[in-house]
Amino acid sequence: MVRIIPLVACIAVLSSIFCAPLGPNAHVVIRNFLAKRSGGEPTTGDDDFPDIEPHPNDLDKVEGAFHDAAQLASSAIDYLTGSENTIFLHYFNEGDKDNVKKVFETILGTTTIPEDPSTGNDLLSNIHVQKKDANGGCDGRTLAYLKHLDDDDTDERAYIVLCPPAFNKKGVTLINGAENPADNGEDAKFYISCEELNTNGHVSYLMNSLGATLFHEYLHYDAMIEPVFGQRIVDEDGENGYGPLNVYTGGNLDRSKAITNADSYTYFALEAMWTVLCPEAGGFDAPRAGIDDADPDCGGKSCIDGVNGLSLTAVSSEALGTTPR
Repeated sequence: MVRIIPLVACIAVLSSIFCAPLGPNAHVVIRNFLAKRSGGEPTTGDDDFPDIEPHPNDLDKVEGAFHDAAQLASSAIDYLTGSENTIFLHYFNEGDKDNVKKVFETILGTTTIPEDPSTGNDLLSNIHVQKKDANGGCDGRTLAYLKHLDDDDTDERAYIVLCPPAFNKKGVTLINGAENPADNGEDAKFYISCEELNTNGHVSYLMNSLGATLFHEYLHYDAMIEPVFGQRIVDEDGENGYGPLNVYTGGNLDRSKAITNADSYTYFALEAMWTVLCPEAGGFDAPRAGIDDADPDCGGKSCIDGVNGLSLTAVSSEALGTTPR
């Protein structure tokens, strides 16, 4: 285990960095610093996500997840900007570092001002997030999937379907309607707990938030990602491309395929972020088979994408949910 014992916990919030003293509620203090971003983010529709009582409702959770996905990318960039490589090498070859960093920067960057990664890539606003699953991609192991609206996967229009189990995933940054997790148990239940992660002590599905689920799908958005280094990011090698156990050092995924494998990026960013947010753990050990990959939201196995791996490209207008708000 890598032991990291900082005096303060610091985290990048888009273009700013905030620090909080260590303590049992350090992760909650840091959450309070994480301001809502504006700019490029996906859309939602009123039928799938009505803004109804009580709060937090599914719309609140999804809007919080948009911010969590951006924070995940920001945390990865912050780690990759430093000189420490230990967590990175749990998932990638050392020579992949520049391209991996460019992917995270692309998710945060804008199409008009690419050197200012402060608002989220403008292309994200071409993605519509919905619950409607006309493709039948939601099954017992699927949290979400992304599909383009055209046979040409470079079409800027796409949609993400969030399957019912996705809403079992919790948040990281503050969610509307649950703003007081430090003192209110009812609010705290909507957030991933550092106490739970520290007790577990390993890289695990427990780190996976609703925002991380969205982040994984952003990586499949070819119009934004493929231009980074001329390749699509997919789910490599079937089952071997999914879950913390497969993508971590010594797992079943061929390390040469990590650069184009979505969960490799997702779990690298998760480990980098939670190592900062939950410093009491001093870092996290390698995932354990049958424990840290046994996600109850996905049938006790690693979660997979719905139709992403089924070569389903052309979709009809009936697949779309409601008009974006």
